[in-house]
Amino acid sequence: MTQTLLPAGLERRLEDHELITGHSHYVDDLRSPNGRPTTLHMVVVRSPYAHATIRSIQLEAARAVPGVVAAFSGEELVHGMKTIGTFPLPGLRKPDRRPLAQGKARYVGDPVAVILAENFYAAIDARDLVEVDYEPLPAVSDPEAALAPDAPLLYEELGSNIAFHVPSGGGDIAAAFAQANHVVRLRIVNQRVAPSSLEPRACMFDFDAQSGKMTAWLSSQAVFRARDIIADFLGLEQKNIHVLNATVGGGFGTKTAFVGEEIIAAALAMRFARPVKWIEDRSENLQAQTHGRGQINYIEAACKQDGELLGIRIRTVADLGAFLATTTAMVPNGTPSMLSGPYRVQAIDSQVIGALTNKVPTGAYRGAGRPEAAYILERTMERIATELHLDPVEVRRRNFIAPDAFPYKTVTGIQYDSGNYNAALERALELSHYAQWREEQQKRRANQQGRLLGIGLTTFVEITGGGGPARPGIPQEAATVRIRRDGSALVQSGVAHNGQGHFTAFTQIVADVLKLPVAQIEVQMNDSMLPGYGIGTFGSRTTQVAASVVLLAAQAVRDKALNVAAHVLEAAPADLMMADGKVTVQGVPGRAVTLDELARMVEEQPELIEHEAANPSNGAPIEGLAAWRDFVPSGSAFSSGTHIAVVEVDSDTGEIEIAQYVAVDDGGRILNSYLAEAQIHGGLAQGIGQALYEETVYDENGQLLTSTLMDYVLPIATQLPDFITATVETPSPTNPLGAKGVGEAGCIAAPPAIVNAVLDALAPLGITAIDMPLKPEKVWTLLQEARQGTYTAPTTTPPAAFTTDTAAAGKNVTEFA
Repeated sequence: MTQTLLPAGLERRLEDHELITGHSHYVDDLRSPNGRPTTLHMVVVRSPYAHATIRSIQLEAARAVPGVVAAFSGEELVHGMKTIGTFPLPGLRKPDRRPLAQGKARYVGDPVAVILAENFYAAIDARDLVEVDYEPLPAVSDPEAALAPDAPLLYEELGSNIAFHVPSGGGDIAAAFAQANHVVRLRIVNQRVAPSSLEPRACMFDFDAQSGKMTAWLSSQAVFRARDIIADFLGLEQKNIHVLNATVGGGFGTKTAFVGEEIIAAALAMRFARPVKWIEDRSENLQAQTHGRGQINYIEAACKQDGELLGIRIRTVADLGAFLATTTAMVPNGTPSMLSGPYRVQAIDSQVIGALTNKVPTGAYRGAGRPEAAYILERTMERIATELHLDPVEVRRRNFIAPDAFPYKTVTGIQYDSGNYNAALERALELSHYAQWREEQQKRRANQQGRLLGIGLTTFVEITGGGGPARPGIPQEAATVRIRRDGSALVQSGVAHNGQGHFTAFTQIVADVLKLPVAQIEVQMNDSMLPGYGIGTFGSRTTQVAASVVLLAAQAVRDKALNVAAHVLEAAPADLMMADGKVTVQGVPGRAVTLDELARMVEEQPELIEHEAANPSNGAPIEGLAAWRDFVPSGSAFSSGTHIAVVEVDSDTGEIEIAQYVAVDDGGRILNSYLAEAQIHGGLAQGIGQALYEETVYDENGQLLTSTLMDYVLPIATQLPDFITATVETPSPTNPLGAKGVGEAGCIAAPPAIVNAVLDALAPLGITAIDMPLKPEKVWTLLQEARQGTYTAPTTTPPAAFTTDTAAAGKNVTEFA
């Protein structure tokens, strides 16, 4: 990747020094604030059954353990509480769910009781003494089986396990299929995965009964959303809640909202007026944190003989789990919006059924619906190429949206801002030496020697920067930039930092605008009391939205400083320049005033500049030489790219080795190539993990079989190749930086690229389908079946719960929030 020229002092990330020297503080490192009582520790009693009636919970023995302060059943704590909120959806059948289980346990790991103790070890000892009388009930873990009329019901009051059935699409699907020379059909599975951030969920709450104020220390992707949820559930005013992010060990979408336990910890802190800490352990995290993905897709694609894609019909079964968490319904219903990808598709007809199952709920995980859409589309494009005996590269070329067609509105109603898909494809072909690999593949197949060689391709589009419009009086993103009395600059942002490099990026922007050295810029974030605001770190949105508002605030305070300097120097602002901590008259270097002098003058004479109204996020006035700005982008920005994977398959063992991986991404204007490349690498590691290794597995009784990292396989560095990366840049018109997101590109592109490559390697044996993860035993089994003549492709007939009604065509699909 071409490296961005960075200011001195930004050759490496500013965030890393504390991390690598052990000076960062995660939630579990925190202790009670000075002057406050010691911290209480909360642990959770969880159901060992996937489905069971809770007859009774005996807590007396647990309460008798020395050091135990209290023990509660779920019913005691959540009775009368609000239900967990979820993404709104027309026709949604939402079961009532509060932060803890009531009456029934509906998945292994469902929280049924909590212990509060003076120390963690007493809490653990007490948890083991809690006796719960369960009456086991029949469970359903297969989402397709959950649709059957006689399936065990999770909620009898709903009458079925279907939470929603949403038709969507656009264009004339019947006409598209009528024009087709060929129809391809597939059934694919996007398996459940566990997000597995390095740090599981963690929180500490402290309520001061005298002041009525709550302080929270979290591992969160959205500190302002956390504040709002706490206020809503506990009946506190937002101004009395102070949320701070500790160092965060990853989130990947799962820490954008609370699942339940965090709300209980806050409620107990309020009840006992003492700090309460809850730290999820790894087994709990695999059991009870929301999982990602979980879709089964039935695909029919209409195409011409030359490979032109005309229309696509999708029937999706979404594995929702036992209740609807905040993003559970959003993810599968966002997938159809991206089914056009980078291609000119005439018609799309989608139906999505959400099935309740006896598992932990699914939710947002890096990509959140976009990887599922790309997997559907790219597996389909590869099948078209295979069945029509065309080069998969040529099939993509023939279907691309032209560079001069932007802004481009897809058949599903989504408007793409900018793109040049062929440029990324050509660069990837060049870097990967695609033609030479094809020649090598032909040689091996002709000689029937060496390991099976496969080449897989993904061309994709990703919606980034979403979040919806701002609420009345509340911005989507806001920041303050201030010039202080010592001439340094202070940046205060509403971002919840999760390790992506925002401190570095914001410093870079302000250094460029104010022409200050890096050492004279301080960046603050992770604090709901700062004069800023943010809806959260998700959706690859932070650079294009939060960094844009930092840019706007920096430009505004620069203009204020120049106006004051113009008054002092008796010159027009247009004749002034800012550099090296001072403002000078161009051509007259002796006429100058320093930034520290200007800041002091404004503090002493506030009338010298125009001041913004009180900051709507917390009511604080903007004083001094400072500027507060908010920003809502004019629309989403659409990243894109081409990834090419080359794999070798050992036909004796089924082992897969990635011989080469090339990623060419269009992230709009690249602000910092070092940060962008790091994000792409991280996404690729998780995308390859899903393709080859990761899967949460439940048995037919709903028991989780991958409850530890001995069973749930995560890739390590030696299992990943050296990535070849590059970028093309088509700036986005939706924000002043021209930026697009790249943080989720690897998760979107890698799974179809790897699977397409493996299927390409297995194609001479007649193998046309394989589901992730591509573990050696799975590949070996298919090889044996192919050699013995017993291989059969999976059925492509969707379940009977789907209708044949195509009235959905012409309706716009749900766009990502």
